[in-house]
Amino acid sequence: MRANTFNTGIASEYLILSKLYRLDLEAYISQGNKKSVDIRVIKENGETLSIDVKSVRGYSSLVVNNVVPKENHFLVFVIYNNKFEDLDSHPDIFIVPSQKICEPLVSTFKKEKRIMKGKLAEYKDKWNLLTDITDEMEFDETSEQKIIADFNAVLQLRELNYNRERICKHLSIDENELTDLEIEYNKITGN
Repeated sequence: MRANTFNTGIASEYLILSKLYRLDLEAYISQGNKKSVDIRVIKENGETLSIDVKSVRGYSSLVVNNVVPKENHFLVFVIYNNKFEDLDSHPDIFIVPSQKICEPLVSTFKKEKRIMKGKLAEYKDKWNLLTDITDEMEFDETSEQKIIADFNAVLQLRELNYNRERICKHLSIDENELTDLEIEYNKITGN
């Protein structure tokens, strides 16, 4: 039977979502086939992170053609080492900042950008990259960056067909705060 990549992807996204909740992070999974981010994390201090989950049932390499390096954006690689069906086996998990998805990690094979598992060793189980962002990433978020990140969460919810009331409830803000966020975002982006 041919491996179902959809099932592999969904299983991996929910596995990572579960681990994020175990780390006491507020996390939301995106739905649909054409999503730009798999998981959005909102930290207690208001920082937002986005995560793309990439998985493989085997153990050799993962395709990273569509990775765009961004602040507070991470790739989580889930490698099942040919044991996807073995529920007692745990996959290898690597947490990598998107800015690190370049040479020497990335190799090109037949016009595809790929990362070999062996090159990811230093990122294995680096959950602290998601919990301690200011220390690990030397990230100094400006108020403009925070507004853009917060509004990106709103845009994601709109893609899921959330109305204004549901967006406010989901993000624990009121209607006025949402309006202010839209105004500030439009000032920054010139929209």
